[in-house]
Amino acid sequence: MSPKSSSKAPSPTAPVRGALALLVLGLAESGLAIFQWMQLLTLREGGSTVCGISETVNCETVWNSAFASRVHEMLGIPVAGLGVLWGLVAVGLSALYLAWARAGRTVRPAANGLRLVALVGVVSALVFASVSFSVGVVCPTCLGTYVLVAAFAGVALRGLPGPLAPASGEWGATLQWTVGIALAAFLALLLPGRATPKASDSAASLLPPAPVASKSADGTPQASVPPASLEDFLKGLNAEQKQFIADGLAQYRASTPLPAAAPARKLYGPPDAPVKIVEWTDPKCPHCKALVEEMAVLKQRVPQGKMSLEARQFPLDGSCNPALPRRGPDAPSVRCIAAKAQICLEGAPDYWELREKMFAAQAFLDTERALEIASSGSVSRMQLDACMSSPATAAKLQEDSAYALKHHISGTPLVVVNGRETLPSAPLLYALVMADGNPSAPAFNVLPPPRPMSALADDHAGHGH
Repeated sequence: MSPKSSSKAPSPTAPVRGALALLVLGLAESGLAIFQWMQLLTLREGGSTVCGISETVNCETVWNSAFASRVHEMLGIPVAGLGVLWGLVAVGLSALYLAWARAGRTVRPAANGLRLVALVGVVSALVFASVSFSVGVVCPTCLGTYVLVAAFAGVALRGLPGPLAPASGEWGATLQWTVGIALAAFLALLLPGRATPKASDSAASLLPPAPVASKSADGTPQASVPPASLEDFLKGLNAEQKQFIADGLAQYRASTPLPAAAPARKLYGPPDAPVKIVEWTDPKCPHCKALVEEMAVLKQRVPQGKMSLEARQFPLDGSCNPALPRRGPDAPSVRCIAAKAQICLEGAPDYWELREKMFAAQAFLDTERALEIASSGSVSRMQLDACMSSPATAAKLQEDSAYALKHHISGTPLVVVNGRETLPSAPLLYALVMADGNPSAPAFNVLPPPRPMSALADDHAGHGH
Protein backbone atom coordinates (compact mmCIF):
# COMPACT_ATOMS: atom_id res chain seq x y z
CA MET A 1 0.00 0.00 0.00
CA SER A 2 1.45 3.36 -1.01
CA PRO A 3 1.89 6.14 1.56
CA LYS A 4 -0.85 8.17 -0.13
CA SER A 5 -3.33 5.34 0.10
CA SER A 6 -2.68 4.78 3.80
CA SER A 7 -4.72 7.00 6.09
CA LYS A 8 -5.16 7.33 9.80
CA ALA A 9 -7.81 4.98 11.12
CA PRO A 10 -10.89 6.80 12.37
CA SER A 11 -11.27 7.15 16.11
CA PRO A 12 -13.66 4.63 17.58
CA THR A 13 -17.00 6.13 18.47
CA ALA A 14 -16.92 7.36 22.06
CA PRO A 15 -19.63 6.03 24.39
CA VAL A 16 -22.37 8.58 24.91
CA ARG A 17 -24.54 7.06 27.63
CA GLY A 18 -22.56 8.72 30.44
CA ALA A 19 -22.57 12.10 28.69
CA LEU A 20 -26.34 11.87 28.19
CA ALA A 21 -26.78 11.19 31.90
CA LEU A 22 -24.56 14.17 32.73
CA LEU A 23 -26.57 16.37 30.37
CA VAL A 24 -29.79 15.42 32.16
CA LEU A 25 -28.23 15.97 35.58
CA GLY A 26 -26.83 19.35 34.47
CA LEU A 27 -30.25 20.43 33.22
CA ALA A 28 -31.86 19.26 36.48
CA GLU A 29 -29.35 21.21 38.56
CA SER A 30 -29.83 24.31 36.40
CA GLY A 31 -33.60 24.08 36.85
CA LEU A 32 -33.31 23.65 40.61
CA ALA A 33 -30.88 26.56 40.88
CA ILE A 34 -33.17 28.79 38.81
CA PHE A 35 -36.04 27.84 41.15
CA GLN A 36 -33.85 28.77 44.13
CA TRP A 37 -33.01 32.09 42.50
CA MET A 38 -36.71 32.82 41.96
CA GLN A 39 -37.39 31.94 45.59
CA LEU A 40 -34.61 34.32 46.61
CA LEU A 41 -36.29 37.09 44.61
CA THR A 42 -39.57 36.25 46.36
CA LEU A 43 -37.80 36.59 49.70
CA ARG A 44 -36.28 39.94 48.73
CA GLU A 45 -39.76 41.12 47.68
CA GLY A 46 -41.00 40.39 51.19
CA GLY A 47 -42.80 37.15 50.31
CA SER A 48 -42.60 33.70 51.84
CA THR A 49 -40.58 30.87 50.31
CA VAL A 50 -41.51 27.22 50.06
CA CYS A 51 -38.31 26.25 51.85
CA GLY A 52 -38.82 28.53 54.87
CA ILE A 53 -40.46 25.69 56.80
CA SER A 54 -39.25 26.26 60.35
CA GLU A 55 -36.41 27.80 62.31
CA THR A 56 -34.20 24.77 61.68
CA VAL A 57 -35.41 23.84 58.18
CA ASN A 58 -35.03 27.11 56.38
CA CYS A 59 -33.16 28.11 53.23
CA GLU A 60 -33.84 31.81 53.92
CA THR A 61 -31.39 31.83 56.83
CA VAL A 62 -28.63 30.50 54.57
CA TRP A 63 -29.40 33.01 51.81
CA ASN A 64 -29.29 35.86 54.34
CA SER A 65 -26.09 34.65 56.00
CA ALA A 66 -22.93 36.74 56.04
CA PHE A 67 -21.23 34.16 53.79
CA ALA A 68 -23.95 34.40 51.13
CA SER A 69 -23.80 38.19 51.31
CA ARG A 70 -20.02 38.18 50.78
CA VAL A 71 -20.35 35.82 47.80
CA HIS A 72 -22.95 38.08 46.20
CA GLU A 73 -20.88 41.17 46.91
CA MET A 74 -17.62 39.72 45.55
CA LEU A 75 -18.91 37.91 42.47
CA GLY A 76 -21.97 39.97 41.56
CA ILE A 77 -24.31 36.95 41.54
CA PRO A 78 -26.04 35.25 44.50
CA VAL A 79 -25.27 31.75 45.73
CA ALA A 80 -28.25 30.44 43.74
CA GLY A 81 -26.66 32.02 40.67
CA LEU A 82 -23.54 29.96 41.27
CA GLY A 83 -25.74 26.88 41.02
CA VAL A 84 -27.05 28.08 37.68
CA LEU A 85 -23.50 28.80 36.54
CA TRP A 86 -22.32 25.31 37.50
CA GLY A 87 -25.31 23.73 35.76
CA LEU A 88 -24.78 25.70 32.56
CA VAL A 89 -21.12 24.68 32.38
CA ALA A 90 -22.11 21.05 32.97
CA VAL A 91 -24.74 21.23 30.23
CA GLY A 92 -22.37 22.98 27.82
CA LEU A 93 -19.57 20.45 28.23
CA SER A 94 -21.99 17.51 28.03
CA ALA A 95 -23.45 18.86 24.78
CA LEU A 96 -19.94 19.43 23.45
CA TYR A 97 -19.00 15.84 24.31
CA LEU A 98 -22.05 14.49 22.47
CA ALA A 99 -21.40 16.66 19.40
CA TRP A 100 -17.76 15.58 19.20
CA ALA A 101 -18.66 11.92 19.70
CA ARG A 102 -21.17 12.12 16.85
CA ALA A 103 -18.58 13.76 14.60
CA GLY A 104 -15.97 11.12 15.44
CA ARG A 105 -13.66 13.63 17.14
CA THR A 106 -11.79 13.05 20.36
CA VAL A 107 -13.93 13.78 23.40
CA ARG A 108 -11.08 14.03 25.87
CA PRO A 109 -11.23 17.85 26.43
CA ALA A 110 -14.96 17.62 27.22
CA ALA A 111 -14.56 14.51 29.39
CA ASN A 112 -11.72 16.10 31.34
CA GLY A 113 -13.74 19.29 31.72
CA LEU A 114 -16.75 17.39 33.02
CA ARG A 115 -14.61 15.72 35.66
CA LEU A 116 -13.20 19.10 36.70
CA VAL A 117 -16.74 20.47 36.95
CA ALA A 118 -17.71 17.49 39.09
CA LEU A 119 -14.76 18.17 41.43
CA VAL A 120 -15.69 21.85 41.75
CA GLY A 121 -19.28 20.86 42.48
CA VAL A 122 -18.34 18.45 45.26
CA VAL A 123 -16.00 20.97 46.92
CA SER A 124 -18.64 23.71 46.66
CA ALA A 125 -21.31 21.44 48.13
CA LEU A 126 -19.08 20.69 51.11
CA VAL A 127 -18.44 24.42 51.66
CA PHE A 128 -22.13 25.35 51.45
CA ALA A 129 -23.10 22.45 53.69
CA SER A 130 -20.63 23.67 56.32
CA VAL A 131 -22.17 27.16 56.11
CA SER A 132 -25.64 25.69 56.72
CA PHE A 133 -24.27 23.75 59.67
CA SER A 134 -22.59 26.86 61.09
CA VAL A 135 -25.85 28.85 61.09
CA GLY A 136 -27.73 25.91 62.57
CA VAL A 137 -30.25 25.26 59.79
CA VAL A 138 -30.99 22.74 57.06
CA CYS A 139 -31.60 24.14 53.59
CA PRO A 140 -34.00 21.68 51.87
CA THR A 141 -33.43 22.92 48.32
CA CYS A 142 -29.68 22.82 48.97
CA LEU A 143 -29.99 19.14 49.87
CA GLY A 144 -31.45 18.54 46.42
CA THR A 145 -28.47 20.30 44.91
CA TYR A 146 -26.05 18.14 46.89
CA VAL A 147 -27.76 14.97 45.66
CA LEU A 148 -27.58 16.08 42.02
CA VAL A 149 -23.92 17.09 42.36
CA ALA A 150 -23.03 13.77 44.00
CA ALA A 151 -24.80 11.85 41.21
CA PHE A 152 -23.04 13.98 38.60
CA ALA A 153 -19.66 13.26 40.18
CA GLY A 154 -20.34 9.53 40.25
CA VAL A 155 -21.25 9.43 36.55
CA ALA A 156 -18.33 11.68 35.58
CA LEU A 157 -15.88 9.38 37.35
CA ARG A 158 -17.31 6.06 36.17
CA GLY A 159 -19.31 6.74 33.03
CA LEU A 160 -16.80 8.57 30.84
CA PRO A 161 -13.97 6.92 28.91
CA GLY A 162 -10.26 7.43 29.41
CA PRO A 163 -8.03 8.16 32.40
CA LEU A 164 -9.48 10.24 35.22
CA ALA A 165 -6.82 12.97 35.05
CA PRO A 166 -5.85 14.86 31.88
CA ALA A 167 -2.56 13.87 30.30
CA SER A 168 0.23 16.45 30.18
CA GLY A 169 -0.71 17.52 26.66
CA GLU A 170 -4.45 17.70 27.32
CA TRP A 171 -4.57 20.50 29.86
CA GLY A 172 -4.57 23.30 27.31
CA ALA A 173 -7.67 22.17 25.40
CA THR A 174 -9.41 21.10 28.61
CA LEU A 175 -9.00 24.49 30.27
CA GLN A 176 -9.72 26.37 27.05
CA TRP A 177 -13.18 24.82 26.69
CA THR A 178 -14.04 24.58 30.39
CA VAL A 179 -12.97 28.10 31.31
CA GLY A 180 -14.41 29.52 28.10
CA ILE A 181 -17.88 28.07 28.72
CA ALA A 182 -17.72 29.11 32.40
CA LEU A 183 -16.73 32.68 31.51
CA ALA A 184 -19.52 32.98 28.92
CA ALA A 185 -22.08 31.68 31.41
CA PHE A 186 -20.79 33.99 34.15
CA LEU A 187 -21.05 37.07 31.94
CA ALA A 188 -24.58 36.08 30.94
CA LEU A 189 -25.61 35.78 34.60
CA LEU A 190 -23.87 38.93 35.78
CA LEU A 191 -26.66 41.33 34.76
CA PRO A 192 -29.50 39.48 36.54
CA GLY A 193 -27.12 38.79 39.43
CA ARG A 194 -26.43 42.47 39.98
CA ALA A 195 -30.14 43.23 39.67
CA THR A 196 -30.93 40.77 42.47
CA PRO A 197 -31.25 42.65 45.79
CA LYS A 198 -28.62 41.74 48.34
CA ALA A 199 -29.22 40.92 51.98
CA SER A 200 -28.52 44.05 53.97
CA ASP A 201 -25.08 44.14 55.51
CA SER A 202 -26.60 45.51 58.69
CA ALA A 203 -24.77 47.16 61.55
CA ALA A 204 -26.96 44.95 63.75
CA SER A 205 -24.43 42.18 63.12
CA LEU A 206 -22.20 43.97 65.65
CA LEU A 207 -24.72 43.44 68.44
CA PRO A 208 -24.21 40.70 71.03
CA PRO A 209 -26.30 37.53 70.69
CA ALA A 210 -29.81 37.57 72.09
CA PRO A 211 -30.22 36.49 75.73
CA VAL A 212 -30.71 32.72 75.91
CA ALA A 213 -33.23 31.12 78.26
CA SER A 214 -31.78 28.22 80.23
CA LYS A 215 -33.47 25.15 81.75
CA SER A 216 -32.81 23.10 84.80
CA ALA A 217 -32.09 19.38 84.67
CA ASP A 218 -35.80 18.57 84.87
CA GLY A 219 -36.63 20.95 82.03
CA THR A 220 -37.97 23.80 84.19
CA PRO A 221 -37.30 27.21 82.56
CA GLN A 222 -34.78 29.31 84.45
CA ALA A 223 -33.95 32.98 84.28
CA SER A 224 -32.50 34.14 80.99
CA VAL A 225 -28.77 34.29 80.59
CA PRO A 226 -28.15 38.06 80.73
CA PRO A 227 -26.61 39.80 77.73
CA ALA A 228 -23.04 40.97 77.80
CA SER A 229 -22.46 44.07 79.90
CA LEU A 230 -22.27 47.43 78.15
CA GLU A 231 -18.57 47.69 78.95
CA ASP A 232 -17.85 44.23 77.48
CA PHE A 233 -19.85 45.12 74.36
CA LEU A 234 -17.91 48.35 73.84
CA LYS A 235 -14.55 46.66 74.45
CA GLY A 236 -15.40 44.08 71.78
CA LEU A 237 -15.71 46.73 69.06
CA ASN A 238 -12.78 47.67 66.86
CA ALA A 239 -11.19 51.13 66.97
CA GLU A 240 -13.31 52.54 64.15
CA GLN A 241 -16.55 51.29 65.71
CA LYS A 242 -15.59 52.67 69.11
CA GLN A 243 -14.88 56.05 67.53
CA PHE A 244 -18.26 56.02 65.83
CA ILE A 245 -20.03 55.34 69.16
CA ALA A 246 -18.00 58.10 70.85
CA ASP A 247 -18.88 60.58 68.11
CA GLY A 248 -22.56 59.61 68.21
CA LEU A 249 -22.67 60.06 71.99
CA ALA A 250 -21.10 63.50 71.64
CA GLN A 251 -23.83 64.54 69.23
CA TYR A 252 -26.47 63.04 71.49
CA ARG A 253 -25.16 64.94 74.52
CA ALA A 254 -25.03 68.20 72.54
CA SER A 255 -28.65 68.02 71.37
CA THR A 256 -31.46 69.56 73.40
CA PRO A 257 -34.21 67.19 74.52
CA LEU A 258 -37.69 68.15 73.36
CA PRO A 259 -40.98 66.94 74.84
CA ALA A 260 -43.10 64.60 72.74
CA ALA A 261 -45.19 66.62 70.31
CA ALA A 262 -47.95 64.00 70.15
CA PRO A 263 -48.98 60.90 72.10
CA ALA A 264 -47.85 57.56 70.75
CA ARG A 265 -50.36 55.79 68.52
CA LYS A 266 -48.50 52.47 68.26
CA LEU A 267 -45.84 51.42 70.73
CA TYR A 268 -43.55 48.43 71.06
CA GLY A 269 -42.54 47.94 74.66
CA PRO A 270 -43.84 49.56 77.85
CA PRO A 271 -44.70 53.29 77.86
CA ASP A 272 -42.55 53.79 80.97
CA ALA A 273 -39.41 52.24 79.44
CA PRO A 274 -36.23 54.15 80.42
CA VAL A 275 -35.33 54.54 76.73
CA LYS A 276 -38.03 55.79 74.39
CA ILE A 277 -37.16 55.62 70.67
CA VAL A 278 -39.16 57.39 67.98
CA GLU A 279 -38.29 56.90 64.32
CA TRP A 280 -39.50 58.55 61.11
CA THR A 281 -39.05 56.68 57.85
CA ASP A 282 -39.87 56.87 54.15
CA PRO A 283 -40.95 53.59 52.50
CA LYS A 284 -38.45 53.90 49.60
CA CYS A 285 -35.45 55.21 51.57
CA PRO A 286 -32.64 52.58 51.60
CA HIS A 287 -31.25 53.83 54.92
CA CYS A 288 -34.75 53.51 56.39
CA LYS A 289 -34.88 49.88 55.26
CA ALA A 290 -31.57 49.24 57.01
CA LEU A 291 -32.84 50.95 60.16
CA VAL A 292 -36.06 48.90 60.24
CA GLU A 293 -34.05 45.69 59.87
CA GLU A 294 -31.63 46.75 62.61
CA MET A 295 -34.45 47.70 64.97
CA ALA A 296 -36.03 44.27 64.45
CA VAL A 297 -32.77 42.73 65.67
CA LEU A 298 -32.37 45.27 68.47
CA LYS A 299 -35.78 44.33 69.90
CA GLN A 300 -34.52 40.75 70.28
CA ARG A 301 -31.14 41.66 71.76
CA VAL A 302 -32.05 43.98 74.66
CA PRO A 303 -33.80 42.89 77.87
CA GLN A 304 -37.55 43.34 77.86
CA GLY A 305 -38.79 46.57 79.38
CA LYS A 306 -35.64 48.59 78.74
CA MET A 307 -36.87 50.29 75.56
CA SER A 308 -40.00 51.33 73.72
CA LEU A 309 -40.23 51.96 69.97
CA GLU A 310 -42.64 54.26 68.17
CA ALA A 311 -42.75 54.27 64.36
CA ARG A 312 -43.92 57.37 62.50
CA GLN A 313 -44.13 58.28 58.82
CA PHE A 314 -42.32 60.92 56.78
CA PRO A 315 -42.89 60.04 53.08
CA LEU A 316 -40.68 62.09 50.78
CA ASP A 317 -43.57 63.16 48.58
CA GLY A 318 -45.26 66.55 48.77
CA SER A 319 -48.56 65.17 47.48
CA CYS A 320 -49.24 63.67 50.92
CA ASN A 321 -46.58 65.21 53.17
CA PRO A 322 -47.36 68.89 53.90
CA ALA A 323 -43.76 69.49 54.97
CA LEU A 324 -42.54 69.03 51.38
CA PRO A 325 -43.36 70.98 48.21
CA ARG A 326 -45.48 69.37 45.52
CA ARG A 327 -43.32 68.45 42.52
CA GLY A 328 -45.61 66.45 40.29
CA PRO A 329 -49.13 65.21 39.74
CA ASP A 330 -51.38 64.63 42.71
CA ALA A 331 -51.71 60.93 41.93
CA PRO A 332 -50.67 58.99 45.06
CA SER A 333 -47.16 57.57 44.86
CA VAL A 334 -45.93 54.39 46.45
CA ARG A 335 -44.35 56.49 49.21
CA CYS A 336 -47.75 57.94 50.16
CA ILE A 337 -49.63 54.66 49.74
CA ALA A 338 -47.16 52.70 51.88
CA ALA A 339 -47.03 55.40 54.57
CA LYS A 340 -50.83 55.58 54.84
CA ALA A 341 -51.06 51.77 54.83
CA GLN A 342 -48.70 51.61 57.80
CA ILE A 343 -50.80 54.15 59.68
CA CYS A 344 -53.90 52.05 58.99
CA LEU A 345 -52.15 48.97 60.39
CA GLU A 346 -51.32 50.61 63.72
CA GLY A 347 -54.24 48.91 65.44
CA ALA A 348 -53.40 45.48 64.01
CA PRO A 349 -51.71 42.80 66.14
CA ASP A 350 -49.32 42.00 63.28
CA TYR A 351 -48.31 45.62 62.68
CA TRP A 352 -44.57 45.20 63.25
CA GLU A 353 -44.39 42.03 61.17
CA LEU A 354 -46.19 43.61 58.20
CA ARG A 355 -44.14 46.79 58.45
CA GLU A 356 -40.87 44.84 58.33
CA LYS A 357 -42.23 42.80 55.42
CA MET A 358 -43.01 45.98 53.48
CA PHE A 359 -39.49 47.36 53.96
CA ALA A 360 -38.02 43.98 53.02
CA ALA A 361 -39.80 44.33 49.65
CA GLN A 362 -38.48 47.85 49.08
CA ALA A 363 -36.54 47.04 45.90
CA PHE A 364 -39.74 45.86 44.19
CA LEU A 365 -42.26 47.99 46.07
CA ASP A 366 -44.97 49.66 44.00
CA THR A 367 -48.45 50.78 45.03
CA GLU A 368 -50.10 47.43 44.36
CA ARG A 369 -47.35 45.48 46.13
CA ALA A 370 -47.59 47.79 49.16
CA LEU A 371 -51.34 47.23 49.39
CA GLU A 372 -50.90 43.49 48.88
CA ILE A 373 -48.44 43.24 51.78
CA ALA A 374 -50.50 45.50 54.06
CA SER A 375 -53.65 43.42 53.49
CA SER A 376 -51.90 40.04 53.81
CA GLY A 377 -52.45 39.85 57.56
CA SER A 378 -55.27 40.66 59.96
CA VAL A 379 -56.56 43.73 58.06
CA SER A 380 -58.59 43.04 54.91
CA ARG A 381 -58.15 44.95 51.67
CA MET A 382 -61.61 46.48 52.06
CA GLN A 383 -60.80 47.74 55.56
CA LEU A 384 -57.43 49.02 54.37
CA ASP A 385 -58.89 50.95 51.42
CA ALA A 386 -61.53 52.58 53.61
CA CYS A 387 -58.98 53.60 56.23
CA MET A 388 -56.47 55.01 53.75
CA SER A 389 -59.04 57.31 52.16
CA SER A 390 -60.31 58.62 55.50
CA PRO A 391 -59.58 62.16 56.79
CA ALA A 392 -58.35 60.62 60.06
CA THR A 393 -55.44 58.92 58.29
CA ALA A 394 -54.48 62.13 56.50
CA ALA A 395 -54.57 63.91 59.85
CA LYS A 396 -52.26 61.30 61.42
CA LEU A 397 -49.80 61.67 58.54
CA GLN A 398 -49.87 65.44 59.04
CA GLU A 399 -49.27 64.90 62.77
CA ASP A 400 -46.18 62.77 61.98
CA SER A 401 -44.86 65.44 59.65
CA ALA A 402 -45.38 68.29 62.14
CA TYR A 403 -43.75 66.22 64.90
CA ALA A 404 -40.68 65.59 62.73
CA LEU A 405 -40.39 69.31 61.94
CA LYS A 406 -40.07 69.99 65.66
CA HIS A 407 -36.74 68.17 65.40
CA HIS A 408 -35.78 70.05 62.20
CA ILE A 409 -35.78 66.91 60.11
CA SER A 410 -33.32 67.14 57.22
CA GLY A 411 -33.67 63.63 55.81
CA THR A 412 -34.83 60.14 56.58
CA PRO A 413 -34.49 58.20 58.73
CA LEU A 414 -34.84 60.46 61.76
CA VAL A 415 -34.31 58.79 65.14
CA VAL A 416 -35.05 60.45 68.47
CA VAL A 417 -34.12 58.88 71.81
CA ASN A 418 -35.70 60.38 74.92
CA GLY A 419 -36.40 63.56 72.98
CA ARG A 420 -32.87 63.91 71.53
CA GLU A 421 -31.96 63.35 67.89
CA THR A 422 -29.62 60.37 67.52
CA LEU A 423 -27.68 58.74 64.72
CA PRO A 424 -29.69 55.82 63.22
CA SER A 425 -27.16 53.17 64.23
CA ALA A 426 -28.00 49.87 65.91
CA PRO A 427 -24.76 49.68 67.97
CA LEU A 428 -25.23 53.24 69.26
CA LEU A 429 -28.89 52.61 70.09
CA TYR A 430 -27.97 49.35 71.81
CA ALA A 431 -25.38 51.18 73.92
CA LEU A 432 -27.89 53.86 74.93
CA VAL A 433 -30.52 51.26 75.81
CA MET A 434 -28.07 49.24 77.90
CA ALA A 435 -27.08 52.49 79.65
CA ASP A 436 -30.76 53.28 80.34
CA GLY A 437 -30.39 56.37 78.18
CA ASN A 438 -27.55 57.85 80.22
CA PRO A 439 -24.85 59.09 77.79
CA SER A 440 -22.48 59.64 80.73
CA ALA A 441 -22.63 56.07 82.06
CA PRO A 442 -19.23 54.92 83.45
CA ALA A 443 -19.00 52.15 80.84
CA PHE A 444 -18.56 54.78 78.12
CA ASN A 445 -15.15 55.66 79.60
CA VAL A 446 -13.62 52.85 77.51
CA LEU A 447 -14.36 54.89 74.35
CA PRO A 448 -11.88 57.32 72.78
CA PRO A 449 -12.52 61.08 72.89
CA PRO A 450 -15.02 62.25 70.26
CA ARG A 451 -13.84 64.09 67.20
CA PRO A 452 -14.72 67.79 66.67
CA MET A 453 -18.35 68.37 65.79
CA SER A 454 -17.41 69.90 62.40
CA ALA A 455 -15.78 66.63 61.33
CA LEU A 456 -18.84 64.68 62.42
CA ALA A 457 -21.14 66.89 60.38
CA ASP A 458 -19.03 66.25 57.27
CA ASP A 459 -19.01 62.47 57.88
CA HIS A 460 -22.78 62.18 58.25
CA ALA A 461 -23.92 64.81 55.77
CA GLY A 462 -24.82 62.23 53.13
CA HIS A 463 -26.80 59.87 55.33
CA GLY A 464 -30.23 61.43 54.98
CA HIS A 465 -32.50 61.08 51.97
